[in-house]
Amino acid sequence: MCSRFEYEAPSFLQKATLTLTAPHRWRSRVRPWVFDKESGVRFQLARDEETTLQPLTRRITNGTTHVPIAVAFDHAASALLDRRRGYCFEWQRLARRTPAEWDACLDAGLRRLRW
Repeated sequence: MCSRFEYEAPSFLQKATLTLTAPHRWRSRVRPWVFDKESGVRFQLARDEETTLQPLTRRITNGTTHVPIAVAFDHAASALLDRRRGYCFEWQRLARRTPAEWDACLDAGLRRLRW
């Protein structure tokens, strides 16, 4: 399955470069990005968005991400992109979820796919 969105965490080299170029502001600038493969848009996550997506991003791996996790991340990233366009309802619903609710939802999805 090819997902639409890709999560890009800043690498050590990117963090080091920002530390040298802007030593007083680097903490506010080093945030993960989400890349939309369909439209080519790459946007940086805000602190609250990163916190909301953390239960999903902890489970994303480089090549072996399970289908329910990829689908859930695509849904959340799509809601995030819609939020930036002014349609906030779906993102607000997802942002109210607790990490335990995310884990329960994702674990239930993984159990359904196991044979």
